[in-house]
Amino acid sequence: MDKGEIVRSLKGRDKDKVYLVYEVLDKDFVKLVNGQTRKIDNPKKKRIKHIEVVGKLPQDTKQNLLDSDIKKICKSYQIDGGQNA
Repeated sequence: MDKGEIVRSLKGRDKDKVYLVYEVLDKDFVKLVNGQTRKIDNPKKKRIKHIEVVGKLPQDTKQNLLDSDIKKICKSYQIDGGQNA
């Protein structure tokens, strides 16, 4: 699991929601943001085994992302069920 990957939640209240991996904490946990309910200043901690990778940001777009940028990215993957790669 790497920073900048786009993931879909498989378990929990947020099942099927799309997030961006904001930070990798260790081999079991990551911090996720979606720019809407989970912003950069309040990321969601989630187990890696409860998420699925659906895409990846290009290397040059990982820097200086704002909540509004993250929201657009996550929304584009949510609309088509994560098939946009």
